[in-house]
Amino acid sequence: MKYPLTRSLLIALVALAPLSLQAEPDLERGKALNRQCALCHGFHGQGIIGGKYPRLAGLPEFYLLSMIDKYKTGELDYQAMTVVGGLRNLSEEDIQNLAAFLSDIDLATVSPLDIPTPAGADLENGEELYQGDCKTCHGRKAEGSKKKESPPLAGQYSEYLARQIEMFKKKERIHADDEEDETFADYEPQEIKDILAYITTLDDK
Repeated sequence: MKYPLTRSLLIALVALAPLSLQAEPDLERGKALNRQCALCHGFHGQGIIGGKYPRLAGLPEFYLLSMIDKYKTGELDYQAMTVVGGLRNLSEEDIQNLAAFLSDIDLATVSPLDIPTPAGADLENGEELYQGDCKTCHGRKAEGSKKKESPPLAGQYSEYLARQIEMFKKKERIHADDEEDETFADYEPQEIKDILAYITTLDDK
């Protein structure tokens, strides 16, 4: 007895199988690709003291993929990323490999960071402001949130975060993917300093 319908269904499922199965990222390939990124971000993705280039190691894949896409498409334009880093020439597969490799790095093991706490900051005020205004998206311990598409802030250089806040205020970057967002408009410079100083304490051991 023949079962033409069943046979057709099996053929269709086999044809669709490659589309539904995603290969595991190639971490060795990601490591090789990271050599170019390491020129600015460090061999372990630890960034540069002073925050000229941010830490990438250990950041979640969803965030790394989102940021790489913004540079690749030109939403964000920085030639050190697009030309020196060669992002615009990477295939989607290699972008997945690179993001997976960077996300997998455990800096506590290979290159421990101690983010300095800025002098002259009020940590209690910083905690109050952070827990009142930032926690919802970035988490109580600044660990980030995939659901909110918000990156972790703990363990990132405060100077780098300060520069991003200035870019948000000038609309050179869009905060929370909302062009109408005015989160930082009413903060005084000292309040921002207090928040960033508090964040530096959240990954202290």
